[in-house]
Amino acid sequence: MAGTNTSQEHSYSRRKDERPAEIMNAALEEFSTNGFAGTRLQDVARRAGICKGTIYLYFRSKEDLFEEVVRDRILPYLEQLEAIGENVEGSARDILRQQLKIIYQQLVSTDTRYIPKLMIGEGNRFPHLAEFYFREVITRMHKLLRSVIERGVANGEFRPEALRWKPQAILSPALSAAMWRTVFEQFDPLDIDAFLDTHIDLLMHGLLNREYTG
Repeated sequence: MAGTNTSQEHSYSRRKDERPAEIMNAALEEFSTNGFAGTRLQDVARRAGICKGTIYLYFRSKEDLFEEVVRDRILPYLEQLEAIGENVEGSARDILRQQLKIIYQQLVSTDTRYIPKLMIGEGNRFPHLAEFYFREVITRMHKLLRSVIERGVANGEFRPEALRWKPQAILSPALSAAMWRTVFEQFDPLDIDAFLDTHIDLLMHGLLNREYTG
């Protein structure tokens, strides 16, 4: 019996440790279906198989829950992108390709793509959430892109005019792909690999310094 009790305690402990992730998964499904304004915590709780009060053991409010969903789904990949950008080996072209590949694999091809859609659709109604997303995600994304562009110009790979390029323009095809997959995928499925290849090809043709021989 003692062994059975110990096993039950371990199972309960594991379950408790996994609960925040289960709540965030349920929340993202609700947010993606009903929007931020239309999502109710009782619906999140029902989807997660818990009572509403349990949510408050881990999250202070719906806004706090949304912010933690963003941190959980996006920030680990931002850290990965930043780590690639800090790599002292390889060309700027290789770094940019690796970063874009991760963006398409992890941020466009998964349910994480619903988060930018929520920001576009409801950011003006919830400016504090838009400001949070801008600070936590967009500014970091733009910074890492500027860094790789500056590196490419410094070593002669990219033409100097690239320093005036806006990160928004560099990222816009990925955002377009995310929106397409979210809204129009059921009518015309998007070949993500082909779309990524097109994005990289267009980008490199615009960036590359034709006199570079490295």
